[in-house]
Amino acid sequence: MEFIGPKEKRQVAFTGMIYLLSIAAVVVFLNLRGLENLLPVYIVNIGIDLFGMMLGFLLFICCLIDVQKTGSDYRYFFFLINTAIFGLYTDACAWILDGVPDLRILNIIDNFFYYSCSPIAACFFWHYVSGYLKLSGRAASVLSKIVQVGVFAAILMRIANIFAGFYFTVDASGFYQRGALYPLSLVYPLFTMLGTLCVVMIRRKQLQTYQIVALFMYVLAPVAAGMMTLFTYGLSLSYGVIMLVMLLMYCLLNVSQGRQKAVADRDLAMATAIQENVLPSIFPAFPERDEFDVYASMDPAKEVGGDFYDFFLVDNDHFGMVMADVSGKGVPAALFMMIAKALIKNRLQAGDTPGKALENVNRQLIEGNDAAEMFVTVWCAVVEISTGRGIAANAGHEHPAIRRTGGKFELVKYRHSPAVATMEGIPFREHEFELERGESLFVYTDGVAEATNAENELFGTDRMLEALNAEPDASPEKILANVRAGIDAFVQDAPQFDDITMLCFKYAGPDAD
Repeated sequence: MEFIGPKEKRQVAFTGMIYLLSIAAVVVFLNLRGLENLLPVYIVNIGIDLFGMMLGFLLFICCLIDVQKTGSDYRYFFFLINTAIFGLYTDACAWILDGVPDLRILNIIDNFFYYSCSPIAACFFWHYVSGYLKLSGRAASVLSKIVQVGVFAAILMRIANIFAGFYFTVDASGFYQRGALYPLSLVYPLFTMLGTLCVVMIRRKQLQTYQIVALFMYVLAPVAAGMMTLFTYGLSLSYGVIMLVMLLMYCLLNVSQGRQKAVADRDLAMATAIQENVLPSIFPAFPERDEFDVYASMDPAKEVGGDFYDFFLVDNDHFGMVMADVSGKGVPAALFMMIAKALIKNRLQAGDTPGKALENVNRQLIEGNDAAEMFVTVWCAVVEISTGRGIAANAGHEHPAIRRTGGKFELVKYRHSPAVATMEGIPFREHEFELERGESLFVYTDGVAEATNAENELFGTDRMLEALNAEPDASPEKILANVRAGIDAFVQDAPQFDDITMLCFKYAGPDAD
């Protein structure tokens, strides 16, 4: 894996170009205006803005490189960085334009954008915190809508100010002047950020102390800087302070979140290893038995999957097979899968017929399943090795395919029972079948038929049968390889959305050499 991917490289290049051009533009404007024509405090403010812009650029690049470790909240953190950089840029331009009568209109437009940054940043801060805390439910949705309506109202007020001048004006001499209602421009961003901090305190048990401090610093530090300049025109510190606090936030929030994600990734890798060890994976599985051959595979869509297969000797003359698909994906599905797998195998090895085994497992899985609301589709069968006779039960699973002597694979369709763990006290129908020497049985999960290409077309059972029948008399391992090759050729570069699990059993008979 590359340290930084192609997409991030393009973003770094594009963002770097924009930021560097912005910094260069400020320097060029500053030279055109002439340092001798600016008050010393103006030059100090512009220097602070340039430093903040360069710091923001470096912070943005760090976030892009570290994007795989910052969790799902990095988007709004990026927005916060960009808003702060734009605020610094417009602030620097405002100082350069101040006192130039011919550029009065440009000065007004620049200050409009500068004033718009604070409500936009407050809105992004709310979304960043709500994502960081994983807020959900009706209350969170209502608050988000209020914040979004508020930011639009705040922007409209700033547009109105261009004509009314109640927040600020630029007089005929080109000098910026605060209006009598200037403090009202701070109402929305201040109350939005303070409201966000209230939510942080309500959910403080989800956070470490240093995380709470970082979030409070984002609000209180610029507020303190703003209070210093509220009645004193001349210093512009807010966005410079914000950029420094965002550096603190990145270190304390995103990097710490990256450590948490690293721990989660380690646990996920461990779960993957456990799952791989739970499923039979050594082939040939029964090298001492010539009466049959079996092969199975599972390719999870995530690190761990909800599909599972199993095969085992019930006794010396009976062979059990299971193919199943748990609802959902990830670790919860994998845990439910391992429980279901163990229960089904135990019931079959205890002598239950497939239908009776599913009935008992259904009762056990429903107990305590109210919160999880998970279920599992199952096909299971027991074959009598000496005769080839078998009994199967299908609980909402895919139709199996059988290849008869001298023929091709065909789907065996019959009425299925409901999935396991969906309803209490239901019987599971059994289906009898018989395999002759050289005949094969193929079972699979819906990830095979529902493999999707870039045009959102499904692989389907027709293409699956075509792949099966490319070499219908091949070994089980080769048959699965042919189906997988058919899926890969069809899907090509499209992402895999579901687990792909298959099992093939070929019956050779008791008199096999």
